[in-house]
Amino acid sequence: MKRITGIIGTMILLSLLAACQTVKPMPAAAPGHPATQFAVPAGQSMVRTEVLGFSPTAEIGQTSIDFAVLFANPEAVKAWKISMASNRGNQRTFSGNGSTLPTLISWDGRKASGEVAPEGNYTATLTIDYGRAYTASTSKSTSFILDSTRPTGKIGINPELFSPTADSNTVTLTINGAKSISRIESWTMDIYDPGWNLFKSFSGTWPTNSVAWNGRGMNGDLVVSAENYPVIVRFRDEFGNVGIAQSTVPIDLLVTKQGNGYRIDNSRVYFKDFTADYVNVPADLAKQNVVRLDQLATELKKFPTYKINIVGHAVMVHWDDAALGKVEQDTVLVPLSKARAEAIKQAVVDRGVNAAMITTEGAGASDPLVPDSEFSNRWRNRRTVIFLMN
Repeated sequence: MKRITGIIGTMILLSLLAACQTVKPMPAAAPGHPATQFAVPAGQSMVRTEVLGFSPTAEIGQTSIDFAVLFANPEAVKAWKISMASNRGNQRTFSGNGSTLPTLISWDGRKASGEVAPEGNYTATLTIDYGRAYTASTSKSTSFILDSTRPTGKIGINPELFSPTADSNTVTLTINGAKSISRIESWTMDIYDPGWNLFKSFSGTWPTNSVAWNGRGMNGDLVVSAENYPVIVRFRDEFGNVGIAQSTVPIDLLVTKQGNGYRIDNSRVYFKDFTADYVNVPADLAKQNVVRLDQLATELKKFPTYKINIVGHAVMVHWDDAALGKVEQDTVLVPLSKARAEAIKQAVVDRGVNAAMITTEGAGASDPLVPDSEFSNRWRNRRTVIFLMN
């Protein structure tokens, strides 16, 4: 609305100026002498814009630019043109004759071919040809920016491994963004749980570019132990171009007090489907498994006198059929979750934890955190819980 009001105001001003003009026709030439030409009074012809710039490729915001146009001595105009030029030359020209004198020109930032013009600083130049009646008139707009580049950047995470129940109970997420010819204006940050459900959102205006997160979601839920939480930042520049940066917040093993002992809700080791094999999985997951098991062994060594019970849990496929579900639980899920608990036991023993202190169980799908019918959240049921008892 502000932009439209500005354009209307400009057009009213230009109309008043046009109403005050007087036509100065060329006087008759003496025999044998050329006609004398008179210059159009300075400042009467105008091409003007109210905006600082635009982006023809923007997802939101200003995708074109408007110019109010005033022709001095309009009845004498033979031809006119408006050229959009940067330091790389003229990129688009609008033209016509005296029978069509526009009061408004809109440019979408593209060449006549449809290709987006090069970004940079531009000026619109109005050139008017009056034939023999008046001297040709030239006027320029103020400089404006054509910006077609998305912002770029990264997300900084400190500390790199987040433990929200520790003394340092927040993680700082910093947006490091950059633009060449315009400035970043605003940003949004969305944090997702491992099932890609929106967990927490932040937003801000530049130059504020960081948030301190306590690990809790929009409903107050705490992050899950040893999981990865994807982060997507969208940052918008002043002309509507939107850039995207992605990262992940890795959650540390969360050791919580429970009665006379402690509990680790999830070790987050990824297994090959329907097996206890955590080695022959995709390379990025195999690498992550090594890191998680190293962390788990280090944590367990802090409790050398505690008995350790590793309990595997699984997701039921036949949650909607009691008979099939029982068969699945007894013949598939309990043995599978027991085998996975044993695999984790062997992994931490190989890393120096006392095997005599460890027992294992397979709970299968008997203790779900959410109903197995909740497809977007049942990832939480596929876990390994570790109890430490003194």
